[in-house]
Amino acid sequence: MFIPEDLVRTRPAEDTASKTPVLRNDVVTLLENNLATSFSLIDGQTGEILRKPSDVPVADLSARAPICCEVAKRGRAELLDEVSPFLVLALPLPLYDGSVQVAVGTFVDRPIAVDEDFTEAAGMLGMAQAGLTQWAARQQPWHPDALLRMGELVLGQIASLGQIEKLRAEADHLSVQVSNTYEEISLLYRLTGNLRISKSDEDFGRIAVEWLEEVVPAKGLAIQLVPLKGSDKSLYHEARNEPVLLTSGQCPLDCQQVSRLVEHLGPDARIRPIVINRGITGRNDWPFPEVEQLITVALAEGDNLFGWLLAVNHREGAEFGTVEASLLSSVAAILGIHNGNIELYRQQSELLAGIVRALTSSIDAKDPYTCGHSDRVARVSVRIAQEMKFDKETLKTLYLSGLLHDIGKIGINDNVLRKPGQLTDEEYEHIKLHVTIGHKILRDLAKLDGVLPVVLHHHESWDGGGYPAALGGMDIPLSARIVAVADAYDAMSSDRPYRKGMPDEKIDKIFRSGAGQQWDPDVVDAFFRARDDIRQLVATEHDDIPPELPELHG
Repeated sequence: MFIPEDLVRTRPAEDTASKTPVLRNDVVTLLENNLATSFSLIDGQTGEILRKPSDVPVADLSARAPICCEVAKRGRAELLDEVSPFLVLALPLPLYDGSVQVAVGTFVDRPIAVDEDFTEAAGMLGMAQAGLTQWAARQQPWHPDALLRMGELVLGQIASLGQIEKLRAEADHLSVQVSNTYEEISLLYRLTGNLRISKSDEDFGRIAVEWLEEVVPAKGLAIQLVPLKGSDKSLYHEARNEPVLLTSGQCPLDCQQVSRLVEHLGPDARIRPIVINRGITGRNDWPFPEVEQLITVALAEGDNLFGWLLAVNHREGAEFGTVEASLLSSVAAILGIHNGNIELYRQQSELLAGIVRALTSSIDAKDPYTCGHSDRVARVSVRIAQEMKFDKETLKTLYLSGLLHDIGKIGINDNVLRKPGQLTDEEYEHIKLHVTIGHKILRDLAKLDGVLPVVLHHHESWDGGGYPAALGGMDIPLSARIVAVADAYDAMSSDRPYRKGMPDEKIDKIFRSGAGQQWDPDVVDAFFRARDDIRQLVATEHDDIPPELPELHG
């Protein structure tokens, strides 16, 4: 039967409490513990009876289904029936899925004698007679208003528990988000901490895909670096002329397939991240069946495209979304900046290489009898330094130092520089000026700061008898001591207009006798350990400055 709202006894409940979703599974147990009776459950939308306790003489629930659905809509505690001595209470229980279940319980409003007859009241409520008197005698009496208030209190408690569960779930979700965000920020921080020009784009790319695998739920991650335009002759970096694929995890694509994939995605892939899931990859016309989920981001800086960053196939088979795409975009931006810096540095290196070529060519043009001397001194210096376990960056600087050690001869009088015979004291003092002249020529080039000590001091002597500063022993820069030995070796071994190159035996004797006097004995020892390689280097013609340091031994 349907009972109009104005004929149902109710107490207004707080909306926030009554509408707060319930999460816990033991809500009915909580109701029964607080109100000391068993409850039936009815679906608040369909009126379906979901639960019917066996220990209570329940009123006819099917007849009360419509009013229970109305109680579910109203969202507050209500008395469905008051047929003395029985009260029927309905309590709406909102659930997180948006549905509402209605708990229905039967109570008494006064103490009951064991011999009372409830036939008429039970009939009106549709209650079974068996055991009714014994059950009623055991019940705690409730005043109708007190029962409604208690029902509201219990609903409020349930709502509070539901809110606690909701907050706990939100806290757990937030904790996961914070953890993921921390991992993402940590990844970006670690990557930016590795933004060093000395680290190649391939080395940095390998680090990026390995670290991304820790954060992005992808089976495979990949970076394809595309070929670079420009010269392949550089003192520090060699331009890439073939694409390179760096992967981590299970990437089902090879380099050629990645190129085809990017071409298939079209020009939009350069402008924004492309996220593809089963809605597209599940089509018959999708040409890469091994790819089910995909994120593709361009590695670019301005108009320069350096490659592509890809996440391929979700680990759980789920879809990639904006969170993963945003993270990959951030990483791609860092990689793009790094690659842009490397490319700029490479171009600057090419410019520096051109300057060095021009300067060394000017030396050769100035004194054709020593043509190739600077290049040989540079290579011999590097070989000696390799024997002394120098790091690669120092070797590069030493190579440049050897190339430019005599640049100051540009300012020396041709007649003196090319004089075939012995120099006068005045001429010797004039030619000694080449070290200070060379220093003045190069001192304003910031990238050649490491070269200056060699240019200025490669004619100092271990015993302090050299020039221009008469430095001795360890006061002479080590790079200058190395170039001094290389310079002396090439000068003694090379043919000059006024003499033939010295035989190896004589050169060895001069170095042994001069170790500890003219030259650093440790450098001379390193020279003798690498002597066979050095002789081969000097005997080999070299057409140009190498793009990287030559592998001089092994």
